[in-house]
Amino acid sequence: MVAKNDPVTAARLIEEALEAFPRPNATTKAHVFETEWGQLRALVGSDAFKGMPLAERQDVIWKHLRERVPTECLENLYGIHPMDIDEYDARTGIAGNGGGSRSQ
Repeated sequence: MVAKNDPVTAARLIEEALEAFPRPNATTKAHVFETEWGQLRALVGSDAFKGMPLAERQDVIWKHLRERVPTECLENLYGIHPMDIDEYDARTGIAGNGGGSRSQ
């Protein structure tokens, strides 16, 4: 069990689950970070999201997280922003490095 007030562990578990987003032949990158208010936010980019409506992206990624991350960790997650891989690279400026870095 992970304490709800342990954002570092929650961020690590969420980011690992996001990076393991299971889509055949899809590149997936994730970046989980803590806001100034102590909440977690996540950016996730995947080829699997290309052409997918935003609402469907949200449904798919939240379902994936609920199946893999303890509820108490997800209670720390304020928002998730699913993007296709090109949108992710443009927004984060970290194209080609294989993912983001967790909140420390």
